[in-house]
Amino acid sequence: MSKEILPGISQFNLSGKTAIITGGSKGLGLAMAAGLASAGANLMLVNRNAEEGILAAQELSDDFGVTAISFSADIASAEQTEAMAQKAIDTFGQIDILINSAGINIRGPIDELTLDDFSKVMEVNVTGTWLCCKAVTPFMKNAGRGSIINLASTLGLVGLSNRTPYTSSKGPLFK
Repeated sequence: MSKEILPGISQFNLSGKTAIITGGSKGLGLAMAAGLASAGANLMLVNRNAEEGILAAQELSDDFGVTAISFSADIASAEQTEAMAQKAIDTFGQIDILINSAGINIRGPIDELTLDDFSKVMEVNVTGTWLCCKAVTPFMKNAGRGSIINLASTLGLVGLSNRTPYTSSKGPLFK
């Protein structure tokens, strides 16, 4: 990764801030984590794959000189999201930013998908997002500040065939 994501932009200084990024070990989550790290933020990458998270956190630490840790969790679990928030507080002393980037997509024609397929997508994309927000809110309220960014999708506004669980899960994030 390049340290020059935001060259010459001193207004975007997050030194001393802490960001939690769900789905932070790959894709959009990793790209956002790199952007925050390039501005000096310390990071907690949250994902289900522990090894993938550890490798991504190490790479971000090495590339940007910030503290980056990995936390393996199922964000659809209240207990695990509460543990996530507490680990961030125990490690960094604060939570300034939460980016809910984790999500899943099970594709297929609606008449071939199961209720379990639909429920799995809703649990991660909607319930998991809500649980992460709920877990960090007390710490942000206590600090008197904090930012939460929930990633939605244009598919939450316009349906697309073979993606009914995903489109159903992204609409609620616009509100």
